Amino acid sequence: MIEQYFSRTPVIAQLRLGLLGPHLDDLATTLHQQGYAPNTIRRALRAGAQFGQWLSQQSYALDEVDQAVIERYLNSLRRSPSGKLPQAGSGLPHLLRLLQQRDLLSSPVPMPSATALDDWLKRYAQYLDDVRGAAVSTRKNYLPIAKRFLDACCYAEQVDWGALHAPEITAFVQKEAAPRTGGSLKVLTTAVRAFLRFLVFCGEIRPGLEAAVPKLRHWTHAALPQRLTAEQIEQVLATCTGNSPQHLRNQAILLLLARLGLRAHEVATLRLDDIDWRQGHLRLQPGKTHRERLLPLSQEVGHALAQYLQHGRPASASRIVFLNFRAPFRPFSGPSAISRLAKGAIERTGLPNLPRMGAHTFRHSAASHMVN
Repeated sequence: MIEQYFSRTPVIAQLRLGLLGPHLDDLATTLHQQGYAPNTIRRALRAGAQFGQWLSQQSYALDEVDQAVIERYLNSLRRSPSGKLPQAGSGLPHLLRLLQQRDLLSSPVPMPSATALDDWLKRYAQYLDDVRGAAVSTRKNYLPIAKRFLDACCYAEQVDWGALHAPEITAFVQKEAAPRTGGSLKVLTTAVRAFLRFLVFCGEIRPGLEAAVPKLRHWTHAALPQRLTAEQIEQVLATCTGNSPQHLRNQAILLLLARLGLRAHEVATLRLDDIDWRQGHLRLQPGKTHRERLLPLSQEVGHALAQYLQHGRPASASRIVFLNFRAPFRPFSGPSAISRLAKGAIERTGLPNLPRMGAHTFRHSAASHMVN
C-alpha cells in the first residue's frame, strides 16, 4: 500500500526495514479508507518510520512502548521557536492509535481513581437517564451545572449533604446567574432544582430544600430571539447556491432550518434511515416529548438533500446524514456546530447582527411566519 505514496524503491525499502515497517502498510490502508489526503498519509508514514528508527537506537522493543517512552521521544525532537512539533511528531498519533487498537502497545497509564464527586455525578447522570428519562440535550445542560454545584458545595472532595443549607444554594445560584441572560437563567434554576430533587430521591436531604433556589427576574418575552423576514431568509439561502460539496451540504442544512424549523441537534443527529423518500417525510427521533415526530418533506428540501447525498457527501460508513469535509469525515461534534454554520451564513449576507444569531433564529422565524 505504501507504494501508492512513494515512487522511489530505496525509500520504500527503507520504510519497511524499520521496527515499525511491518505496520506501515496497514496504517496507509486505514488512513486511505478514512479519506485522508495523500500528503497527510505520507507524513504519517514518515513519522512512523522515524519513530521506529529511534526505538531501535534506544534498544526498545515494541511491547515496551508506553506513554513514558512516547513522551521521551517527543522531547527528543527539535521543536520550532513557537513550540510546535515537527512533522515527525505531528504525524505520529495516527500510528499510535492503530497500534493501540491492535493491542501492540503497553497498557495505557492508569487513570486516577474516581473521587466521591465523580461518583455522585455519575449517579446523577444515571438518574436523569433511567428515572427521569431526560432527553440528551437536557442531560448536556444539567450535568455541567451539577458538577459546578458539587465543586462549590463540597470541600476537599468530601461530600456531607447534611451540612448543605439554603444560604449556600442561594449564593451558588446568584453567582452563576451573574453572567447569564435570557433563557439561560431559567435553565440554571431548573437544573439546580432538578439536582436537589435527585438528592431528595436518594434520601440525602430533606424535601423542600429545593425552595432555596431563588426566583430570578426574567422579563416576559425577553428571551425570544429576533426573527428574519422572508426576504432576509432568501438572502441567507442565496449564500450557499454553489455546486461544491460544502455548498450542497450547507444549502440542505439551511433549508431544514428555515423551511421545517428543525432544532440544531435534530439536524446534527439526522440519520439516512430517517428520510422516507417514498412517503415524503422526515422521521425525527424522540426528544423532549419522548415521541417520534414526522415532518413533511417538501420538494425543495428533498431536492437539496438528494443533491447533497448524491454529489456532496463524502464516502463514509456513518449513517448520520451531515458530515464534516475533513478526513476522517465524522459527523458534526454537536448542535453548536450547526448553530455556528447558521450564524456564519447570516453574517455573510451583511444583515445587521442579531442577538443570539444561530440555528434557533430560523426556527423562531419559521414559527412567526406560520402564525402570521
